[in-house]
Amino acid sequence: MVLTLFLILAILLSWGRTYRPGLSQLHGTVIHVERVPLLARIRMHATAIAIVVGLALAQLILNPGTWIVAVLALISIVVLVAAPVNYTITDLGIRLGLSSFRRWTEFAAVRRAPGGARLIGVPKSRGMHIWLSGSRGDDEFLQFLRQTLKIAYKGTSVASARQGEQQPVEPEAGTGTDTMAMVPASH
Repeated sequence: MVLTLFLILAILLSWGRTYRPGLSQLHGTVIHVERVPLLARIRMHATAIAIVVGLALAQLILNPGTWIVAVLALISIVVLVAAPVNYTITDLGIRLGLSSFRRWTEFAAVRRAPGGARLIGVPKSRGMHIWLSGSRGDDEFLQFLRQTLKIAYKGTSVASARQGEQQPVEPEAGTGTDTMAMVPASH
């Protein structure tokens, strides 16, 4: 009975990392949504997977009559990893899945870390791990986070600052050039 309660508690805690009812209110304007790849979700939930699988196996060994609880626990972990999760980035902060919203002012820097990157917290504030798959697009996403964090500390809106960046413009038809010109974005 106690093992079953620990197993249920472990399942609830593992789901609580990305899905927290009532704490998911976004603030600001959404500027980017980044899907967390499958490999990154496996890395993110690796500890929870190990604990739930271990408790489910112990449940099967010590109490074979409650095999349904162990099977439901394993199904829950598979669904947890398979469920799509996004980083929602606004001009005021970031949110993982439906967890709590974190403001940019809670972070001081972005650094590479095992399994992705780390938003380093300012003093008396905790950081946040950004789970990435290790693909080529990770560097661009990290650069985007660094720029967004820098712009947020300047006190300007991220959306308006991005409008001032240079944007590629296609060459005019019939000019005979194959290059793209860089011109400032129009306001």
